[in-house]
Amino acid sequence: MLEVIVYFVIPVLVILIVAYFYVETKKRKIIEEHKKAVVLRVATIKNNFKTDLKRLVEQEVLTVNEHNAVFRIANNFFVFQPVTTKNLNYCEQLLNTIIGAMPTGGPDSINYDLGKEQVSLFVRSLPYASGDHNAAFYRRELPELIKQLIDSQEDMFETENEKNNEESPSPVSATAA
Repeated sequence: MLEVIVYFVIPVLVILIVAYFYVETKKRKIIEEHKKAVVLRVATIKNNFKTDLKRLVEQEVLTVNEHNAVFRIANNFFVFQPVTTKNLNYCEQLLNTIIGAMPTGGPDSINYDLGKEQVSLFVRSLPYASGDHNAAFYRRELPELIKQLIDSQEDMFETENEKNNEESPSPVSATAA
């Protein structure tokens, strides 16, 4: 009986222990790789946003101080929220929407001053303190601020189109005259 224990049970026990540690090591490795991928994605999202903001500074749509205030949105997103795939996707979509809402063109554009004022109003509406960049801000307040910026841009373009239509005669009135 003792021989069975020595020749069969002990080797099986050793094999089971080795297999357990092998599986656990693989699990930890997969978890670490996932964490690294998430950290890399967060860094990529922030870097892309920062690059887009720098482009807006070069176009003189944003000042350096406004750039810093808007970048705090990306910098503080995960301070009070967990880093999940759902939140990563939401953060990326939100930051892309902010960039898309910014006026295009620099000082040469027709409505540059009005667009710059709307961006300044947007930036002044953003919280300054890190503690104010909480989940409620990102889920409720920020989308509303972005919507207001988009609506103001659309209103500006409608006004510009109306001015252009008033200045150029329509083809029907030109042929009737």
